[in-house]
Amino acid sequence: MVHKLLFLLLTACAWSQQSLAAKASTVIHLLTMEAPPFMSNSLPEQGAAVYALRQIYKKNGYDLKVTFTPYLRAKIQALQKDDVSGFFPAAQENIASGYVLSKIMYVTPWGFAERKDKPIIWNQPEDLLPYKIGNVMGYELSRVLVPAQKKKKFHIENVSSDEQNLLKLAKKRVDLAFIDATMFEYLMKSSPNLRPYQNELQMNGKIIRMDEYGVAFKNSGKGKEHLETFNRLIQKEEFHRLVELYFKTHLTD
Repeated sequence: MVHKLLFLLLTACAWSQQSLAAKASTVIHLLTMEAPPFMSNSLPEQGAAVYALRQIYKKNGYDLKVTFTPYLRAKIQALQKDDVSGFFPAAQENIASGYVLSKIMYVTPWGFAERKDKPIIWNQPEDLLPYKIGNVMGYELSRVLVPAQKKKKFHIENVSSDEQNLLKLAKKRVDLAFIDATMFEYLMKSSPNLRPYQNELQMNGKIIRMDEYGVAFKNSGKGKEHLETFNRLIQKEEFHRLVELYFKTHLTD
C-alpha cells in the first residue's frame, strides 16, 4: 500500500511539473520600446502593435508578455535573459548577431516633419546638406543618406524621443525631423507639449521609404521555437486590421 501511494505521489508530481512546463511554453516574452501609439506602457493595451499581437496570440492559445526598455538595450538584454525570446519592432537592417527576423507584420511610411512656414523641397540626399536634421537615437536615418553621407557631412542632431525631436523642430533648432508619419500624427494630437504647434508643423510631401517590421527572435532554444510559432500564426493583413481597430477605438477625437 505504501509503495502504491508513493507511486501515485510521484506520478502526480511529474504531471504537475509537466503541466507547469506546458503552461510556461505558451508564454512568449518580448522586449520593446516606448514608441506611441504602437507601443507604450502608458497607453491602453500597451499600444496598437502590442494589442494586435496579443489578440492574435490569445486566440491561438498563447500569452504575450511585453517588457519595455530603451531600444538599444533591447538587443543586448534579450540575449542575456533566458525567459525573453526576442525584441520588436525590428527591420532587416538592424538585426544583430544572434537574432533571426520573423516574417513582416507591419509596413509604415517614414519621412521628415517640417515647419509650415519653411517647407523644404528636395529630390536627393545632397539637397539636405544645408539643413539641420533631427533624429532619434536608434533610428536608421543613415539609410536615407547613403551613399551621399560617405562623401559629405550632414548636420544631424540626435535626441532621445520623437516628442523632443518635434519640439526642437517647432522651436527652430532643427529644420527637419526624421519620423514615422503615423507617429507624427499621433503626437501632434496627443502631446500637451506639442499641441500649441499643431498648426505650425506638417509632414514633408516626400515619403522617404516604407519600412517593414517584424520581430527579432533569438536564434537558439525557445527563440527559434517562438519564431516558428510567430511565422505560423501572424498574418500581416490581420495585424494591420487589428491596429486600425485599435486606432478607431482608442485614438479617435
